[in-house]
Amino acid sequence: EPSISAVSMIGGKGARPRTAIVRSKNFQRPLPLRSFGDGLNRLFNIALSLVNAKGGLLLIDEFENGMHHTVQLDVWRAIFRLAQDLDVQVFATSHSWDAVEAFQKAAAETTEDATLIRLSRQDDAVIPTLFKKDELAVATRDGIEVR
Repeated sequence: EPSISAVSMIGGKGARPRTAIVRSKNFQRPLPLRSFGDGLNRLFNIALSLVNAKGGLLLIDEFENGMHHTVQLDVWRAIFRLAQDLDVQVFATSHSWDAVEAFQKAAAETTEDATLIRLSRQDDAVIPTLFKKDELAVATRDGIEVR
């Protein structure tokens, strides 16, 4: 959101949870982050989770939830950049083809490892199929199902 100039955390005393407050060029007074919609709240949550996972692991369930498909590429780019800077290994789930395509494009732009893992069930076993960056590029280009 280009109108946002700052984000601060307030509260957190006693039983009150901390609240994210946003300064926006569009409003005179700061507003709670929650008033800016699901997408921005989701992005803030992912960024904060990456910082908290420094040197470790982050699990993102249903990556695309709350995000418009047009911003997913930029979100993946930010995840790749922050994960590299903070030494975080990220595992994300998705059922969205838009999220897969955005992941593939962002992965192609980075030197970091990026693998899509498709899980399928065969009898009582879960079978992983790995798609490295080059294989994923072919799959998304040709519309091969990887979800």
